[in-house]
Amino acid sequence: MSSLTEPFPVSLTISGVECPIHWDFRTVLCCQKILQNAGRELTEDEMARMLRLFYGQYTWYTEEHFDKMLWFFSCGREPERKHFPRKIAGINSKQAFDFEVDADLIYAGFIQQYGIDLQTEEMHWWKFMILLENLGGDTRFQKIMEYRTLDLSAKGLSKDQKRFYQAMQEYYGLDTEKAPDKAKLKALEEALERGEDVSELLKGW
Repeated sequence: MSSLTEPFPVSLTISGVECPIHWDFRTVLCCQKILQNAGRELTEDEMARMLRLFYGQYTWYTEEHFDKMLWFFSCGREPERKHFPRKIAGINSKQAFDFEVDADLIYAGFIQQYGIDLQTEEMHWWKFMILLENLGGDTRFQKIMEYRTLDLSAKGLSKDQKRFYQAMQEYYGLDTEKAPDKAKLKALEEALERGEDVSELLKGW
């Protein structure tokens, strides 16, 4: 569908019946939190909680209810047959953002670029995602995503640049298995914010 010519869906057709849905971004984020916490496989109770949040207090649900809900979460986008080569684009395969970890960055980015206060705004999930994906490079959220996803093996990066971006990926990374030197990384970030020379801090990376 086109966001320019068609309204965002506020209901889904299940077995020929029009079912109202809770289409706001907060509901979807709550459902996605359940998905994330569930790990590889949802329990029946977790699935039921998601369906109740999304559809309301229905007395029964089918597999189609669940499939259509996931379709809505994806903003109606069908799986792409071909993917642009990430290496050519200078992008790695690391996770770019996390709604929980980056909540403050997203909130600040919406205020900075759009003047939208997400604390008070009632917003459709699809609109929220379109605006999120188009936050500009002058927002801190976008800059941190660039740090996380930059391919350190890309051609054209000097040794100093590679050390810098490696340090930024360690500091802002979403990989909880790693335990970087947070104190050293914090000192690097503060020096960058002050516009100071960080060459000495980068030694050892």
